[in-house]
Amino acid sequence: MRDMKICFDWGAIHKGLVCEPKSRATAALLCAEQIRDEIGRRGYSAHQLVGKAPDICKQFGLGRETFLEAARLLENWGVARMRRGAQGGLIVVKNVQTTPTAKLARYFQLRGLSKAQVHEARTILNLAIRYCRDWPVDQSGSLDREFRYCIGMRNPFTDQNANYKLRSEIPWENCLQIFVGAIDTVDACTEGLAETAAVYGGSHSLAGYAVHLLAGEIASLDREERHHTRSEASITANLGVSRQVTRQAMRILQDEGIVQCRLGRSGGVDILPEHPAHVIRLLNASYRKAGLTRAEFFPLLSIIGRANRILCGMRASERDFNDMTRLTAEQKFDEPVTQIKRIKLDWEIIDNPVLSLLEQSLATYRASLAGETVSTGFGNLQLIADRTLDQLNALRARNFALADSLGQHIDAEIAVITDTF
Repeated sequence: MRDMKICFDWGAIHKGLVCEPKSRATAALLCAEQIRDEIGRRGYSAHQLVGKAPDICKQFGLGRETFLEAARLLENWGVARMRRGAQGGLIVVKNVQTTPTAKLARYFQLRGLSKAQVHEARTILNLAIRYCRDWPVDQSGSLDREFRYCIGMRNPFTDQNANYKLRSEIPWENCLQIFVGAIDTVDACTEGLAETAAVYGGSHSLAGYAVHLLAGEIASLDREERHHTRSEASITANLGVSRQVTRQAMRILQDEGIVQCRLGRSGGVDILPEHPAHVIRLLNASYRKAGLTRAEFFPLLSIIGRANRILCGMRASERDFNDMTRLTAEQKFDEPVTQIKRIKLDWEIIDNPVLSLLEQSLATYRASLAGETVSTGFGNLQLIADRTLDQLNALRARNFALADSLGQHIDAEIAVITDTF
């Protein structure tokens, strides 16, 4: 078969990978986030006055109603609250940590990260650290052989092995430290209810308590249940709180990109399967600040992608394999949306927020480095399509070593064809 044109529109791919719920782009929410970051940067202590309402409105260019809505959000987050009277104003409730690690830990808490997911993420992160450290000097392919030996075991990715100490002066290790620190924080919170309630509402409302319960309920659902809308009435009954508190909890989770609220009498929440744009932006900014280059993120993205494909094969149902086969057949190399649908299904099947977020953030960063570049080349698309279907069949048969080998061939062919990024 003659060669056909392959096209990668990196700008369109970046846009497709970043999921921005419409509800996040409100002036009050953006203002609340700015104030929260300002409190953290300036090191305000608990009970300290941030400022009076007129002064804050002037500083951020806000109207009174917008500020009051931002103050409500800050109170629900457990960051600050309004105090009435002559000495009143916006008062800090607790010390705020605004580091990327602290923000990511808060996000993972709301995703309901389980002990099993933490253990699995640690195992694969340790594997990735070993792989990336040895990758520049491994000329014999021993790392690939070791990886395929690992995935050929009955239960791959279950042994934690050694914990590697990450070095902050090395960009890719600095970036992984954000994930390692976040999951360590979540894992250390044995009193999860008290911790989450303190972050989201504290002693000033029941919102933090309701957020924890609702996040836990969402995390306990299986994949089929997550596709159905959770009604406000059923959520209120399950949480055992008032409808007003339920709505506050729903809005907090919506602000964090966990759910999308439905309006109206029969409203409720739709659970969002993808990671929200504000988390992706946070990580991409950290990668950029660390000076992460293509030579450094490429082996990391490669090994995480390979591990995720194997996890996908381990957990996919027959229906999932049928869906993946259909999406593969529909994939067109000149239409980025068809390329992204398949990988998003993989992330949903994997069901590990740490691993899917790491791959999504690295893929987005890769596309952002390319900017609006359109990479084009010519290659045998039928051969690539056939090998992709062969890889799916190998995953279905649980022949993970063969599936990994086929995936490596596919990636190598596409890289040669595009010859960039």
